[in-house]
Amino acid sequence: MPIHERTYRHWEGKLRGRFWRSLTIARNGIALTLKKRGLAAVVLLGVTPAFVLAVLVYQASKTESFVSLASQFIYSSEEWQELVGRNPTVSVIWRVIFSRFLIWQLIPVGILVSYVGPELISQDLRVRALQVYYSRPVTRLDYVLGKLMVVGVFVATVTIVPAILVYLIGVALSRDIGVVGQTLPTLAAILGAYVLVTLVAGVVVLACSSLSRQSGYVVAAWAAVLILGEVAYVLVRDVMAQKWAYLLSLRANTAQLISQLFGVKPEYQLDWSASVSVLAAVMIVAFGVLFRRARALEGEH
Repeated sequence: MPIHERTYRHWEGKLRGRFWRSLTIARNGIALTLKKRGLAAVVLLGVTPAFVLAVLVYQASKTESFVSLASQFIYSSEEWQELVGRNPTVSVIWRVIFSRFLIWQLIPVGILVSYVGPELISQDLRVRALQVYYSRPVTRLDYVLGKLMVVGVFVATVTIVPAILVYLIGVALSRDIGVVGQTLPTLAAILGAYVLVTLVAGVVVLACSSLSRQSGYVVAAWAAVLILGEVAYVLVRDVMAQKWAYLLSLRANTAQLISQLFGVKPEYQLDWSASVSVLAAVMIVAFGVLFRRARALEGEH
C-alpha cells in the first residue's frame, strides 16, 4: 500500500481575534499559577489593608467623625488640611483614602508579582514550550499580551477588586445616593491606577522572566529592580538631600502618578511629568528586552 507524504497545507479555518488568542494563553497561565502552593496565603495577606480601607470609607460617610479620626491616627492636622482643605467633602475624603490605599498596595503587589511573574516565560523556555506556541497562528504580541493578562488578573486581586468592593459598600452605606455622582471620578481613578500598576509591574517582570530559564534568577532580577531602586532613592534623599531622589524608585514614581490620577497632593515635590518620563523610559526598555528576547528565542526554537 503506497504511503503518501502530507506536505504543508494552508490553514483554511477561521482565525480568532488577537484578544481571544491572548486570552487562551492567559487562561493556561492562570491555571498553572493557581496550582502554586501558598498563593492563597499571599493574596489574603495582600488584601488585609482593604479591611482598614472599609473602616475608613464607612467613617467618611460621617465626615466630622472621619476628620477627627484622620487627625488622630493618619495625618497631623496640618497634613490633613493640606490634603483636603479646611472643609472637606465626602468625595474629597474618598479620593484621599482610595489613593493612599492603592499606594500602600504597591508593596503587596511587588510581593505577589515576585510570586506569580517569574515563571510565566522562564518556564516556557525551560520546557521549550515556545515551539508549541509559535507553531500555531500566534504572534509574539499575542504571546506577550497573554502573559500580561496573567499578571493583571493577580494584581487585580489585591488592588482593583477590593477597592471596588469597598467603593460599593461605601455607596450602600452612604446617607445620600448623590454620593455616586460625586465619587465617579474616584472610581475612574481606581481603574486608571490599576492599569498603570499592571503595565509597570507586568512588563518589567516579564522582561526579567524572558532573560533566564531559571525562575530563581528571575526573582533575583525582579527583587534587584525594586530593592536597589529603593536603596538608591533613600541614599540620595538622605545623604545628598536631592528632591529628585524618588525618581530612582519604581514604587515612588508609580505612587506619584497614582496621586495625580486621584487629583490629590503629590507624594513628592517635583512635577508628576518627571515620573511619566521615568516610567515611560523603563517601559520602553522592558518592552525592547521582551520582544528582542521573544524574537531571538523564536529562531532558537
